[in-house]
Formats: sequence, structure tokens, C-alpha cells
Amino acid sequence: MSDSTSSTRVLHDKEKKADVITPKTEWASLWISGIIQFFCAIQFTIYFSSLWPYLQQLDPASTESQFGHITAIYSLGQGSSLMVYGIWSKKAQNTSLPVLTGIFMMALGNAVYLLIPIFGIQPYAGMMASRLIMGLGAGIISPLRAYAIQASTKDDRSRAISLNTGGFCLGLLAGPALQILFTPLGYPGIRLFWNFSANIYTGPAIMGILVNLFSAEHERFFALPKYDIIGALICIFSRFVQMFVITNLETIGSPLTMTVFAWTREKAVYYNSMMHIGFGLIGLVYYGANTIWDFSKHLNHRLWTIYGVLLVTLFHLLTYPWWFLPGSIQYQKEYDLVNGTLVKITEPVGCRPTFDWCATTPPINVYVYVFSYIFLIGLAFPIINVTMTVVYSDVIGPRDQGTMQGIILLAGSMARLMGPLFVASFFESSGMKLPWIIEIAMSIGCAMLWIIYYKRMVPLKHGNELKAGDHYKNKFGKVERF
Repeated sequence: MSDSTSSTRVLHDKEKKADVITPKTEWASLWISGIIQFFCAIQFTIYFSSLWPYLQQLDPASTESQFGHITAIYSLGQGSSLMVYGIWSKKAQNTSLPVLTGIFMMALGNAVYLLIPIFGIQPYAGMMASRLIMGLGAGIISPLRAYAIQASTKDDRSRAISLNTGGFCLGLLAGPALQILFTPLGYPGIRLFWNFSANIYTGPAIMGILVNLFSAEHERFFALPKYDIIGALICIFSRFVQMFVITNLETIGSPLTMTVFAWTREKAVYYNSMMHIGFGLIGLVYYGANTIWDFSKHLNHRLWTIYGVLLVTLFHLLTYPWWFLPGSIQYQKEYDLVNGTLVKITEPVGCRPTFDWCATTPPINVYVYVFSYIFLIGLAFPIINVTMTVVYSDVIGPRDQGTMQGIILLAGSMARLMGPLFVASFFESSGMKLPWIIEIAMSIGCAMLWIIYYKRMVPLKHGNELKAGDHYKNKFGKVERF
């Protein structure tokens, strides 16, 4: 090797065999990581169906835009802490203390949520503070996700990702299921002490605290070439699109079903929870099957990522309020005629009188919406999660992925931040038409990027995989195989 040429010559494989240590996947640690992700997801999804009805219950003057702020601030907190937890665990060469800190923050956020009616805290401000603190704690998924990549071999990568995201998916399923358990309590529920009651709305926060109480270095690096920045950016954008879509569906899910299908608050809580359970079951079956049989390693991950994105597009096409659909959305009525007497309705259902778009927007079919959400979005989400994550980790290569995993998770958090802010406002002004058009355009654009750059979405080649005559550059100089 010559200093003047700054060349690193790669020897034949036979000369290197003595120095090679066969890496093994650390399954025990990965199971623990998956369990922690399970508890994190419970606290995220258990609020989906009850948050908006509870806000209206505490403050009838609250708006969809305010609800969008409350939903978005969780992602602001998570996005702000993702890189912090990632850098912290990387510097400390340990994930235990960052993860315990995140768990404590999530418990604190649940406690703030419970204190809103007890101390008469302004509902909007109290929920904003609560969700922000919970989001700051939820950033621990960054080191957990990076660990799943680094603690698994390339052959076990898809199984490790399925186990990691499967824990999260099981939490997505368990959250709404636990919410349903509190539905019989109704409102105001059972008064426990002072102004505090256990009811359909405070039950999730109580469960969140219990979950946190219960849930109270690995390196395999080489001198590698630079990864394909275009391939990495397409994966990052795909994560943004995926989380943008699912967050918007979560954000306007309750307002949409209460407006378009004329569901009561309690009915919206129950049926939206059931939809999330169905969504979670589809993902659970996918992750579980892949963890056991590892069928994903036999798939073309690039093609299946495209299929997953197109399933998202198909959902929006099937549930868009096309002009040829019959009927119109029912407006709320303040009074009802009972035995010849006008009686004030305690809980009006249907479209708000201030929503002019309801007069020109046909209602979508409730069965098509529910079926498509459960089976199309429910299948698209785990497919993209596993296949795209495998492609992303392969494009980056077997280097320390803590920072890059933090970046792709940050993209998801930014989508969760931006989506509710815009979509809640769009829903107030134009209903579901504009949000659906935006998401159709984004999903089609995402699929097109994967098709156009299909040949660049491939695993990074390093020294051990080069053929005779291949070469690349890294920070040490030029690497060449003879």
C-alpha cells in the first residue's frame, strides 16, 4: 500500500478468513426491545378514538383545528427528542438510561392528562401539555429501532425488523382494545375522589400510567463506501408519506365518522376503536408470520414496497366522495319533534351547520370505508414497515445506523406534526376532498420514485462483496479488489 496513492488493497478472501468473526443475531435483547415498543404503542393508540370526543365534552366550543394542534404536538415532542435519544445512547454506548427516561416522561404526560378535570385546567392547554410530554418520551423508539438493525445479521434482518415493529403493532392493537374496556363506564363514570372520575375518557390515561410502571454495545462496523444518497432520500420520503397518511386518518377519523356517518361520541369511540383493532390484527398476523417463518427474505423488498404504497392509493380512490355517489351528508338538528313538541337534542349528530361543504359532498359508504381501512391500510402499513426498512438499512450498509435511523424516524414525526395541522384545517373548510387529493398525489408520487430509481434501491457493496476489478472510495482512500 502506498501513502502517495492513498490506496487500500483488499486481499483474497482466503487470506482474511482467519480474521473473520461470524456475527450472530442477539434475539434475547431484540425481544426485550420489542416488548418496550409494545408499551410505547399502547400509549399512542389508546387515545385515538376518545381524545376528540373528550375535548368536546370538556369544551363544546373546541374546534377540529384545535384537535389538530393537540394531535400534532405529540409528534413535535417526539421529533424533538428522537435525535437526542439516538445521540445519547450512541455516546453512552448503552440504551438503558435513555429508554428509562422516555418511559418516565410518558408516565408524566399521562398524569397531566388526568389532572385536567381535577384542577379545572383549560382543556386545550392541558391536552397540549400532556401530549407534548408524552411525545418527548416517545422518542426512545429511535435507539430501539437502530438496535434492531445493528443487533441482527443481514440474513436475520427482516425477522428482526418484524419482531421490533411487531411489538409496536401489537401495541397499536392493544391500545384501542383497552379503550373499549372503558366504554361501559360512560361519562361522567365512577367518581373515585374529589373531582376525579374513572370514565370512558380518563381510562386511557390511567392505563398509560400502569403500563409505564410495568415497563419500568453492539458494533459491527467496517470502512465502507458512501451510500447512495438518492436511495436513502427516497426511503426517507416514503416514511414521510406513510406516516402522513396514517396520521391524517387517525386525526380526522373521529370527526369524519361523526360528521359523515352521524355517529354519536360514544359510537365514534367504540367503532373507531374496533377499526384500529382490525388494522392492528392485520399487521400482527403479518409481523408474527414473518417472525416465525421469515417469508420476507424470499420477497423482492423493492417491489413489495411499491405494492404497499399502491394499496394506500387504492384506499383513497375507493373512499373518495366522487360526484356520482348518491345522497348528501346529514346536517345536525338542534331540536326534534316529539309528540308535537319541539325537544332540544342533547347531542346533535351529523354535520355542523358551519360546514358548507356538506351540502355539496356526497356521503361515502360506511362499509367501504371501514373495510378499506382495515384491510387495505392495515395490510399496506406492515408491508411498507418491513420491506422499506430492509431496503433502507441495506442501502446504508453495515455501519452504525443510529443517526440515519433517527433521521428516517424524524421524517415520520415531521409528517405526524405537519399532517394534523393542515388536514384538520382542510377538513373544516372542504371536508375530506382536499386531504384525499393530497394523499393520492403523494402516494402516487412516492410509487413513481421507487419505479424510476428501482435499480438504485439495492444493498451497499463493501470490500467483502466486491468482484475482481471493482473499487470504491472511503475516508481512508481507494479500495480495490484484485
